[in-house]
Amino acid sequence: MPFSDSPYIKYLVGAVAGTAAAFVLFNGIFFYNEAGFATHVRTIFGEEKVVDDVGYATKWFGRATPWKKALSVQSVLTEALNQIDDNSDNDSLGATIEAFPIVFLGNVDAKVESSARFRLPSGEQFLKIAQEYRNPENFIRTALVPAIKETLQATASLMTADDFYAGARSEFAAEFENQLNDGLYLIKRKEVRGPRGHVPQQTAILQAGTEQGTFGDNNASQFVTEKVIDAKGMPVRKQQQFRKYGVEVVEARITNVDPNPQYKQRMVKVQQALAELAVARQNRLKEEEEKLLVTARGEKEVEARRQETLRDQIERTTQAETEKQLARINAEREKGRAEIEKQTAELLRDKASITAQATKITADAEAYAREAVIKADGALQPKLDALIAINKVWAEAAAQAPVPSVMMGAGQNGASSRQDEIGQLMGVLATKAARDLALDLKVKD
Repeated sequence: MPFSDSPYIKYLVGAVAGTAAAFVLFNGIFFYNEAGFATHVRTIFGEEKVVDDVGYATKWFGRATPWKKALSVQSVLTEALNQIDDNSDNDSLGATIEAFPIVFLGNVDAKVESSARFRLPSGEQFLKIAQEYRNPENFIRTALVPAIKETLQATASLMTADDFYAGARSEFAAEFENQLNDGLYLIKRKEVRGPRGHVPQQTAILQAGTEQGTFGDNNASQFVTEKVIDAKGMPVRKQQQFRKYGVEVVEARITNVDPNPQYKQRMVKVQQALAELAVARQNRLKEEEEKLLVTARGEKEVEARRQETLRDQIERTTQAETEKQLARINAEREKGRAEIEKQTAELLRDKASITAQATKITADAEAYAREAVIKADGALQPKLDALIAINKVWAEAAAQAPVPSVMMGAGQNGASSRQDEIGQLMGVLATKAARDLALDLKVKD
């Protein structure tokens, strides 16, 4: 019997057909929901539902569209875009697009590399998104990517490229995330006139051929942007459309900003100018430090001389004060000595005065006694004593008188010799002395 007519073949074919039918039937009825996904299910019975639990669920021969609960949109430069593998599972239900250009305040265009991650809602809100956009690709392409582009441009309109590269990178990233989550700021352009004599600032933000202002213009002005404020003082915002569906912004980052070549050339020139300025500033600081060093040395020398002069002055002043103190001490000592001498003199004077008074009293007493004696006998005894003394003197004189060798004749008064002459002289002198003493030699009866 041929093998094709064997009953085993029929059983084998029937088993394979049954297995295939069961597989098709199973895949038509069931599907598997992966972790981190929410599946939009539409059955042949017209039922729509959302399955977000991990495991098998029924779809009853309908369509099951998986949505990633967190969608990522990344923009990169063309060179980096060519290196990305589109078949990678990491980019599944996400988007990696080419970086699109933005224009900063001041008309400097640049390309921005950014990364944003969104979390989808659950329940009825997710069902609305699935019904509105049908699949994740449409939602990313028509809702998220335009919102990111608009937000990047709105953020770039808040600052100049110079501000961005001068240190406002974090501010730019923060404003991008803020506006992407809470809505775009409504801004208005305003002309601000500078003060008289204001010189417009020339920076690298202007494009080639753009008016950069005239130096010395008294009516210089510039255009700035301001946020529109409502009656309560709060900025007016334009709400993001995807936020109406309950989509949340998990994170938003600015990874790179690539300006146009003209601005890069200006940045190189500015960097060179800044480097030269830094070198000049360092040289100026060096000169100033050297000047300060010279000044410090001069001040040190002047201070040293001043200290020496001050020390000499202090020494001279101290010496003068010492001499003054010594002179004062000497003067005080001399004064004390003089006081002592004065007191001693006064004591001696008082003593002399007392002695003089005592002497005077004694003399007065003796005089009084002599006067009393004299008054009693007419001072006879003193007069006699005086007469005797006078005669004694004349007698001694006569005794010592030389005797002449030749004797002449008698004198007129009848004196016959030298002895007679002396006798006569002595008599005359005695008479004179008696008369001078008022001595009465007569014997009273």
